[in-house]
Amino acid sequence: MIRNIFAVVRFAPLAIFLFVALAGAVAALIGGLSGWVEVTEFGKLAAGGGALGFFAWLLLPGLIRAAI
Repeated sequence: MIRNIFAVVRFAPLAIFLFVALAGAVAALIGGLSGWVEVTEFGKLAAGGGALGFFAWLLLPGLIRAAI
C-alpha cells in the first residue's frame, strides 16, 4: 500500500508536467495558425514551463543521490 502511494507521488508530477507541455504546444500551434499573438505566447510559456518541470522532476532523484 505504501509503495503505491510512493509511486503516485513520484510519477504523478511527471504526468502533470508532460500534459502541461503538450497542451501548451497545442495552444501555441493553434495561436500561431490563427494569428492570435497572446495565445501563442501563452502556449510557448506553458510548453516551456511544462518541459522544464518534467525534466527537472525526472532528474531530481539523480541529483539528490549525487549530492549525498
